[in-house]
Amino acid sequence: MKHSSCWPLGLLLLAFGIHAFGIHGAPAWSQTSSPEPESDPADLFSLVLVQSDLSDATRTMTICDADEDGFIDELERKKLPWADQQATFDLNHDGKLTHLEVAIYLAHKRDSLGITQFDRNNAQTFVKRHDTNRNGQLDADEIADGWPPDPSKFDKNANGIITAIEIAEQFAFNRVLRRELGIEAVDNMSAIKTMRKFDKDGDQNLDAKESAAAGLPGDVRNHDDNGDGKLNNIELAILFSKHRRELGLSKSDGVKAKRIIAMADRNQDGKISEDEMGGDAFSADGAASSQYTRFDANSDGTVTLGEVQTYIARERKRLGFNDTHLANARRLLLRHDTDRSTFIESAELSSAETGPGKLSSSTLEAADENKDGRLSLEELAKHLAKQ
Repeated sequence: MKHSSCWPLGLLLLAFGIHAFGIHGAPAWSQTSSPEPESDPADLFSLVLVQSDLSDATRTMTICDADEDGFIDELERKKLPWADQQATFDLNHDGKLTHLEVAIYLAHKRDSLGITQFDRNNAQTFVKRHDTNRNGQLDADEIADGWPPDPSKFDKNANGIITAIEIAEQFAFNRVLRRELGIEAVDNMSAIKTMRKFDKDGDQNLDAKESAAAGLPGDVRNHDDNGDGKLNNIELAILFSKHRRELGLSKSDGVKAKRIIAMADRNQDGKISEDEMGGDAFSADGAASSQYTRFDANSDGTVTLGEVQTYIARERKRLGFNDTHLANARRLLLRHDTDRSTFIESAELSSAETGPGKLSSSTLEAADENKDGRLSLEELAKHLAKQ
């Protein structure tokens, strides 16, 4: 039986008798010293369980459920580092904890730290990369090999060991910090890949020579915030973020531009030569070259990332909406398009004005650009962008 990677908790509680998901995996939350979250039972219904919550719950049950009856009873829960909170998460008040109740606790703590499934997956990737003895954590000798560069930021309980949970917590903090600085994932990945490729001395900074070799957009001196004559990862990511936003590119546009280059850049020099244009990146019938020619603004026979970004930026301006508008339009189309025609027709709309998340017939009148009596996804996204 397959399960969704994300579980709305209210739905799970309706089926509260189900407590054995049979999922194996990641380290339990008991390995971190972060303070226990305050919990209100009413707030638990707003949680969404992710895969790592269920995996960690399975591990916790394996450790604590000594008699393997599917419950952690009063004697067994003494092994839990959060036993003092057991009453709050014993939702059916039977004095025992089920797999689901344990998962709810883990989801609550994860949510209080702002950790997502993405953070957990990313953390696991780094653990697998540096955990040479395969015990699921980074021990002192493994940390001494050079990652993370500043262990104190990750080792939350200062015990000389870094767990996957501690890594995920720091990754979550870094992600929020980047978002506050206007850095999206595509900008961060650009910075990481650029640093990896052009940081020849391995100091995790790009000096003037390395920056010049990387062909960075704009005047890099404007992004040297600490004035050391170099660009660190954050400064580099901010540079890429500012350049992308100045061009008018959305997050998906930034990803698309990089993919277009990567599809034909066989020698991985960051641009498409005339020879590479003749490849089959766009089609198998030899039409790829003409597809790439449209990006070659200066007709020099080479397509650069900047040229692709400029082309996509013009298309974005023509469309007149961004990723958020498009995502909201998709949601509204799914809700209102009852006959699944991929359009919203008049019959699918109410004549009366409705509340948030609903469309009325007046929306059709205002947003139907081609006057065909129905709303397409693009028309709806354009309409939302004007609001």
